[in-house]
Amino acid sequence: MSAEVSNDDNLRMVEYTSREMQRGDIPQIVTISRENMAKIIRDSWGVEWDDNDLLKMLRHNSTYNEVFEIGNRIIAYYSIEIRDSVLFVNSIQVDNEYKCRGYGSEIMKRIEEIAYIYDAEIIELWVQITNIAARRFYHEKGFRMNSRQGNNYLMRKFLPPKRRDD
Repeated sequence: MSAEVSNDDNLRMVEYTSREMQRGDIPQIVTISRENMAKIIRDSWGVEWDDNDLLKMLRHNSTYNEVFEIGNRIIAYYSIEIRDSVLFVNSIQVDNEYKCRGYGSEIMKRIEEIAYIYDAEIIELWVQITNIAARRFYHEKGFRMNSRQGNNYLMRKFLPPKRRDD
């Protein structure tokens, strides 16, 4: 998949490709995640970032992980799993250099496409209470707060029924 889009901020989305994550992608994914989440984890939970938690999630046999790349550089990724009629988002990360260019929105479109393929009725994710930018982003994409657990909010989006052409 590839795209070239511009957004309201006059930052252009550069053409990218997306593909399933491969083992060799892990170092770049860990770096993006650590840069994005270490401070948020420390502020929310008072603990330091641990790469092992991310690695366990990425390697779990129930997850599907996809990367967005420009050339040989991974600029974003997401990790999801299907739980009955719910598509659960484990992680969405965009490299800081590529934020606010529309890649997060592209990831959300891709996740919704997958949800429809698997007949999921709901998309859910956890977001840190202190991650205001992410909470705002998900809210703009139709997610609503469902519950709180510790320093996380469970956000949920109900998908409209799939149209069937008869």
